[in-house]
Amino acid sequence: MNPPPDFTKQIVDTLFSSVERGTIQAFTWIWDGITSYLIEHLVAVIIILFIVLVYAIVRALMGHGWILGSVLYNYFYAGGLLLIGSIFGPAVFANTYADIGFLVLYIICYLLVGRILSKTGLRGKH
Repeated sequence: MNPPPDFTKQIVDTLFSSVERGTIQAFTWIWDGITSYLIEHLVAVIIILFIVLVYAIVRALMGHGWILGSVLYNYFYAGGLLLIGSIFGPAVFANTYADIGFLVLYIICYLLVGRILSKTGLRGKH
């Protein structure tokens, strides 16, 4: 007995659909864990981020502008991801085109930090 002609196509479609659902579910679990942790420890997270920012500013004023650039870049990138995830939900990270969005966010954050360091005169300061 031969299988129906589209049997192979159905198996492949079911497999890809299952992987996609599993990936979305994994991103949802991770997202829920991160957001619940941030909400529960919001004051501590803000204090720690502020301390790191102050340290980076002090180091930048001492001639290590790259530290401030690194901190600002990570704040902007993580904040952008948090904003995108909050608006569109965690399933957006499992999207086929999410990598393109991450690349665009990377470029925007990189250019923004470069502008900030240039305007403050801390770019290229060693």
